[in-house]
Amino acid sequence: MTIESTEIPAVGQRWLSETELEQGLGLITQVEGRLLSVFFPATDELRQYALAQAPLARYRLLPDDQGQHAEGWAFTVQQVEVRGGVYVYHGEREDDGNAVVVPEAQLAAQVATHHPLTRLMAGKADRLDMYRLRQRAQVHLKRWQQSPVAGLLGARAQLLPHQLYIAHSVADRFQPRVLLADEVGLGKTIEAGLILQRRLLTGRAQRVLIAVPDALCHQWLVELRRRFALAFSLFDSERCAEAQIDSDNVFETEQLVVIPQSLLDEANWFAQLLVAEFDTLIVDEAHRIAPATQRFSQLQQLCEAIASVLLLTATPEQAGLDGHFARLQLLDPDRFHSFAEFQQEQQDYQQLTKLATVLAREGAHKLLDRLLDHYGTGRLMFRNSRSHIGGFPERICLPVELQSSDDFAAKAQWLQQLLREHKQDKFVLICRSSLTVQELYDYLRVQHGIHAAVFHEGMTLLERDRAAEYFASPEDGCPILLCSEIGSEGRNFQFTHQLVLFDLPDHPELLEQRIGRLDRLGQRHAVQIHVPYTIDSRDAYLFEWYSAMQAFSAPNPVGAMLYDEFHQQLQPFLTGDYHDELGFAELVAATEERAQQLRARIEQGRDRLQELNAFRPQAAQAVITAIQSAAQTDELQDFMLEFWARFGVDYDELNAHSGWLRPTEQMRIQLPGLAEDGITVTFSRDYALDHEQVEFLSWDHPQVQHALEVLSQDSFGSTSVALMQNKGLAAGTWFVELTFSSQLVTSSDLVAHEFYPHHAMRVLLDSQGRELTARVNASAFDKQLQFIDKKQARALLQQLRPQIQQLITQAWQPAQQQQQQLLAQAQAKISAELGQQLQRLHELKQRNPAVRESEIEALQVRQQRLLSALEQPQLQLDSARIIVNMPQ
Repeated sequence: MTIESTEIPAVGQRWLSETELEQGLGLITQVEGRLLSVFFPATDELRQYALAQAPLARYRLLPDDQGQHAEGWAFTVQQVEVRGGVYVYHGEREDDGNAVVVPEAQLAAQVATHHPLTRLMAGKADRLDMYRLRQRAQVHLKRWQQSPVAGLLGARAQLLPHQLYIAHSVADRFQPRVLLADEVGLGKTIEAGLILQRRLLTGRAQRVLIAVPDALCHQWLVELRRRFALAFSLFDSERCAEAQIDSDNVFETEQLVVIPQSLLDEANWFAQLLVAEFDTLIVDEAHRIAPATQRFSQLQQLCEAIASVLLLTATPEQAGLDGHFARLQLLDPDRFHSFAEFQQEQQDYQQLTKLATVLAREGAHKLLDRLLDHYGTGRLMFRNSRSHIGGFPERICLPVELQSSDDFAAKAQWLQQLLREHKQDKFVLICRSSLTVQELYDYLRVQHGIHAAVFHEGMTLLERDRAAEYFASPEDGCPILLCSEIGSEGRNFQFTHQLVLFDLPDHPELLEQRIGRLDRLGQRHAVQIHVPYTIDSRDAYLFEWYSAMQAFSAPNPVGAMLYDEFHQQLQPFLTGDYHDELGFAELVAATEERAQQLRARIEQGRDRLQELNAFRPQAAQAVITAIQSAAQTDELQDFMLEFWARFGVDYDELNAHSGWLRPTEQMRIQLPGLAEDGITVTFSRDYALDHEQVEFLSWDHPQVQHALEVLSQDSFGSTSVALMQNKGLAAGTWFVELTFSSQLVTSSDLVAHEFYPHHAMRVLLDSQGRELTARVNASAFDKQLQFIDKKQARALLQQLRPQIQQLITQAWQPAQQQQQQLLAQAQAKISAELGQQLQRLHELKQRNPAVRESEIEALQVRQQRLLSALEQPQLQLDSARIIVNMPQ
């Protein structure tokens, strides 16, 4: 394709507007005197221009170019004929190979107006800094696509080895089906989120369904958004009913969906879930769905319909080994078909435990790997314990018995004294209701002048963000955050270690959830748990009952079982309907005895072999090192600051670690997650962990990914003109510097970019057509260039149009040669790496029946399809820069 400006305009010719490329191809309809009429079919507009000053460029296809007919079909140009000043193209249709003759008036109105050649020939040139920013984006995108930890970079979470080992081990598998069974507080939600984020960002997953206990829906939505910048939609019965109006299947209206597990019980919605074609299913608290129930049957059908499944449970054997076996059957019914065989396997594997422990202690990693490869559930289940991982804080319970008949008044007075005595500390207070929160807030502020932040379910997410920020601020913050039960869900406050339980919840799991707000990995101090209660009150009975099961001193994996067993006996004492005080002492003793029994059963079921398999420190450290290497925080910050400046987004630095980002009237594109009133952002993981209301930006973040996409796929920075002032070269010497992009066109699930990323290939030619690419360093050359204003740039482009077109045509051959070298390297990498993986899976399958044949077949298919895709790469002209030497 070429564009000329020297031809005499004639009716039937096609021209481009140099000032309005978006108008598409114009058709000359009339030439009369000094006026020229041009109709633009794409916008249905008729324009008139002065013939001598028309800002138009002649459009012409060359042999081997592809054209588009107005009826939609494409053709390849073989010969160009001129009839009365009008081009007539002879060529071959792409769809059927038939010969065609196409007068230029029949060309489609829409042309590739974003194509660098079209823009360059029409006199469109971007600023030099925009061109440079595009080149930087190409480098960053390629590096991110090739990173083995892409998708693991951006979680608002500490780089904890056991979590990252599991995420890295599972995320890249073909259709992973695993049970994440770490103990409470070890971060199963984070593990699932890391796996999910990597699979989504790399293209391994597109449609995700998460089924969680009804009370945890909000917590999951918040965790996914705040930790992983993943925006899921909650589909409860009400939302489904609304969506049903406009859709045959309500779950096809969104890609990322969270549902309450109770929705599985509703036949209409469950039927739609089964056929909604989700590719990934995550089920939280899977042990709560008991086998031999209707809901378990529904879950079983979902697991059969969805290829990838993650089941989350902190207590895999709490319902007995048969319940554990039933959940493993959900993942692989062919592998786990006989409970008797499973029991025998588990006993046999126990014999390997002592040997595995010795190998781990001696650092014999290769021998340990081979031994663990034999382990039956090793690839399906990951189970870490607190004792195995370590790093958790001590819990110190500080009960306070108060003498008063007015429960609220006594506790409130005690609270204000506590705050006075510990002015240097920050406290989190959790109670059952938002009404109590408000009463406490008024009491502290009005009667004692103590400022507090409030946090309850009646507040919006933005209001909660501001409350959390106010509380967290070391300079301007308040000493206490008052939370309701529901309002505290989804938030972790481990930057403080003082917890006040103003009242006690009815269920042990709610108590554990409260304490877990502070008792988490990353907590640097012993957690001080303050429990005020008045004599003979409801809280006094609950405190003694919870103490019997050691709920305050350590994580409580048996709490739910104890509640199911004893809560009916407990109720009379909570409501004041008891008649025998000795009955409560018997209840406490029975609870303590039963708690010991259940803990012993869980400890006996603890599988040392499973722990060793679920966390291998050496491999985990390699993942952490790769993440730290790929993070490149300073480089990311420099890139994004430049991007925001070029695209009309204001960034005001707030402190050394964060800034305020807000849109302006000059903003050129829409950025995901950027609210009208702006957001606070940081590039520091540590700062983000301490300030949950601040957006954590990494190479994985949607806004950063959007920036890379805009600068690699849109036309921004694709053309530029620059001046050089090199006295060693003659004045008027000029160069064409081109960037060609090369990609594989294939389905996203192949994750082709891991072997063949978005390649940007540079070709440098001088005005004589000599190729200088290898002889002239790109960075050194770029440093010599200077900005040129748009008027000068346009004049130079108009003057050099014919020569530029000829050089660009000539540059394709060296670009193709570079591409062939890259393709050969990718072919070798695919054969080596995937071949090695196949060999390992074949060997592993001989020792471990948990390796599915479908996994091996999928890897073989991926290898074949990738090698086939290498035979038809897509080579395109991405950007062009014209450099003219004008020494002073």
